[in-house]
Amino acid sequence: MYRRGVSSRARKMMIGGAAAALLGSALAVGTGMSQAAEQGNTGASSGDINALVPALGFSPGDPNATADRVGPTGVNVPGRCPPTQAQVNAQVALKNAVLPTGTDLESRIQRFERTLSAIQDLKCPASSTTLLGRLNSLTALRANADRDNILRGLGVNETPADRAAAGSGDAAAGGATGNTGAGNNDIDALVPALGFSPGDPNATADRVGPTGVNVPGRCPPTQAQVNAQVALKNAVLPTGTDLESRIQRFERTLSAIQDLKCPASSTTLLGRLNSLTALRANPDRDNILRGLDVNETPAG
Repeated sequence: MYRRGVSSRARKMMIGGAAAALLGSALAVGTGMSQAAEQGNTGASSGDINALVPALGFSPGDPNATADRVGPTGVNVPGRCPPTQAQVNAQVALKNAVLPTGTDLESRIQRFERTLSAIQDLKCPASSTTLLGRLNSLTALRANADRDNILRGLGVNETPADRAAAGSGDAAAGGATGNTGAGNNDIDALVPALGFSPGDPNATADRVGPTGVNVPGRCPPTQAQVNAQVALKNAVLPTGTDLESRIQRFERTLSAIQDLKCPASSTTLLGRLNSLTALRANPDRDNILRGLDVNETPAG
């Protein structure tokens, strides 16, 4: 009897010891995971993905679309593309335990490259976004001795192409308040922004344009030069916010670009124009246009 009692107590002590050991291991693993997560967050974890993945630069496609649509660079892309920003962010997080968080050039380039990879994983082409052109404006800085100063003035995922587009847009928007009664004096407010920084008039080599293809380094002209050429060729420029007025302003601006011996691909005008002409077949075009500024397009 005594020996059976000892055996029973021994078994209970063994079971209790094993349970304590398991609990200790679980706590250690849990603590380790927590610490790992905290350490990851100081760099980049899934909690920071939304802030670190570059914006796609174009509205999401319709998942049920079967026909192509015009992408932001002026070429046709599947109507279901690009994915939503949330889908791309999730794919980037899935493939990258850590995403570079720095504002140095290589960290920026890596974030764009990994985002483009996620786009392709989701079966959409790079041309359904503006990522490639913006990435190219970053990689071009590798050969620029002043790159650190250029980057110092940019947001975490902002690129030289973004800054150029914003600058042109600001210039165009400067006189937008007078658009309702526009005549020649309102050319600056009516000519669409070129969407890319002016070239160097003395350049002899090509540079990467906003759509990712090479363009003459002297292109595009300045916004002021284009505005003057549009004014020279057009006694009156359409002032309306209806579809055809918008299309005519873009077409006449592209014509002025060509008069000044620069290709359309040195600007973002053609892709934006194509997103307007695509609306001709859209019965909901008036509602779409109602939410857009005077020279804003579905592509931006």
